[in-house]
Amino acid sequence: MSPPATRLRVILACDYHLRYDARLAGAMSRAGADVTLLTRDHDGEFGGVPGAARSFVTEAVGPDVELLTVASRVRSAGGWARLPALRRRLRQSGGAVVHVQESIGNDPRLLIAAGARPGRFALTVHDPVRHPGDSDSRWTFLTNRALVKTAGLIFTHGDALRDELIEIAHPRAPIVIVPHGIAVGASAPLPETPSILFFGRISHYKGLDILLDAMAAIWQAQPQARLTIAGDGEIEPHPALADPRLTLRQGHLPDSEVPGLIEAATVLALPYRQASQSGVGSLAKAHARAMVVSEVGGLPELVSDGSGLVVAPEDPGSLAEALLSVLGDGDLARRLGATGAASAARESSWDVVAERTLAAYREHLR
Repeated sequence: MSPPATRLRVILACDYHLRYDARLAGAMSRAGADVTLLTRDHDGEFGGVPGAARSFVTEAVGPDVELLTVASRVRSAGGWARLPALRRRLRQSGGAVVHVQESIGNDPRLLIAAGARPGRFALTVHDPVRHPGDSDSRWTFLTNRALVKTAGLIFTHGDALRDELIEIAHPRAPIVIVPHGIAVGASAPLPETPSILFFGRISHYKGLDILLDAMAAIWQAQPQARLTIAGDGEIEPHPALADPRLTLRQGHLPDSEVPGLIEAATVLALPYRQASQSGVGSLAKAHARAMVVSEVGGLPELVSDGSGLVVAPEDPGSLAEALLSVLGDGDLARRLGATGAASAARESSWDVVAERTLAAYREHLR
């Protein structure tokens, strides 16, 4: 009779990507791992709302995951003074797998506390190529490159992202592809009025201007169609913004309002100029909503299960045609959405992602 499997001990460390790490921590705990989540105590991913990050993490991880934090300000003397005690506490997890997100390069305290040893830690790279318009400090850039070079195991969220990472950074570690986790729940019926949603951080590479250019053709063919733009960031002036059929919700949106926003849409538009994976696309699948995406980065892989349509980037005409095909055909919209939700439940649930991640630890780091 085989001996029982040893309970795996895991330290997950991140600065940003906290939503990802918290959900992964909870799923790993449900799978039987002993998990500690180490992060910086700030609410930057949650619109700066005090306490929002801790509230989200507490709900996401469940009762059995230990949460450890360092002070919000990287230069905080108190945060650095606490490091020895934090490091001693984490050493009690002797033999733990250390798994860091690429955002950890923002805060050296997290790297020190986690005790990531060259060749013995796992790294998730969400964005191998920096998005146009984004900027990192030289320290962060160099730290992220060093992490890629010294990791013992690397995770990406798709074939295209793996290939990008190999081309630009030449990692030595094995690369394992795991999907971005998706929490699939019950879905709401499609709205009566055909509606498009553009959701998420607003930046030039996201192609909002391309969608706005497409709206004239969409409104000519379907005058009743509505467009909602929701997200934080600057929006360049455009004539379509003055149309009463457009709703603008600019700024941070609380997590509690996201499901209703998505379920009020017939289709989500992702007209990106450049992309890695897409958390917005994962949300579309979670709520059984169709997508129209640009043929860039990992977006074609995202909808390769039949959950959306793919168009050429920076082509308002093709974008309008694809969106109209979904807006004008309820059966198509429902089929695309249902296919994405079923695929996500089968292949990309957080429990599936956790099991695959734990299996990769055992294969490559134990």
